[in-house]
Amino acid sequence: MTTEKDFCDATAQWNSNVYGKEIAWVCEPEDVVRTRAPVADFETTFGAPREVVKTIVGDLHVWQNVQARYGARRGEVFVLACVDGCLSYFDGEV
Repeated sequence: MTTEKDFCDATAQWNSNVYGKEIAWVCEPEDVVRTRAPVADFETTFGAPREVVKTIVGDLHVWQNVQARYGARRGEVFVLACVDGCLSYFDGEV
């Protein structure tokens, strides 16, 4: 089973090109959201991912410049598919 730490390790690969480098994590494991929604649901909402990074735990899908609501600060959405849905993180303002 893919864990929240695995997700953070994958974001480090996107951020610094080194999988598992904790100082390069985009988020902390407690900030990661587990959802039953498949990656296809994120694609329906945000369109095709801007980047897909191949990691040892799977493909990390990244959407950049996403705005959750009008007037909110934009950010990146990170999604990693796992057996029972997805792990995700949004670094913008909700």
